Amino acid sequence: MTDEHGKETVQQEILKRKLDEYLRRGILRRRAVQLARPLEKPAIPPGKQYVLFEIAKQRFAFDIRYTDEVFQLKSILPVPETPPYIVGIISLRGALTTVIDLRHLFNLQENSVLGSDKAIIAKRGDFQIALITDDVLGLEFIADDDIQPASIILSNIPRQYVAGITSDATIIINGESLLSIDALEVNQ
Repeated sequence: MTDEHGKETVQQEILKRKLDEYLRRGILRRRAVQLARPLEKPAIPPGKQYVLFEIAKQRFAFDIRYTDEVFQLKSILPVPETPPYIVGIISLRGALTTVIDLRHLFNLQENSVLGSDKAIIAKRGDFQIALITDDVLGLEFIADDDIQPASIILSNIPRQYVAGITSDATIIINGESLLSIDALEVNQ
């Protein structure tokens, strides 16, 4: 009788293991199906990618579609009889490029001494300019909803260069306007 009782216990143990294995596989199968479902992507609001930079302790954003690269200025050749916001020209891979001091153009002459050697190469078609910045902060996506019309606070910056301002006071530069000014191109 003990042998029969021992066989029953062994059979029960085997059944219990098989049942545990079956349940474990079922749980894993359900988890796999649940994890394999496509994730719902969060809705991304309409907006654009911008290069963020700083001038006179103010944050600015410039549409990345007008940005060619960030460049370290080495030697600028001054051009006589140009507006004060034109610092000079540089040779960028064989192409003469006008260097613009946005401090002068935007009336932010807090300290008009050039202390930075960082420039954003802005480009539209074949026309390109180098925009001197105090610091390039990186790239950021800015939703269209976050951009408000320029306010009276920006009275020192000519309105044609401002596309708007964000809730954190980042000024969005109007790249179309900035890159269409004939006065920026030095024709000597």
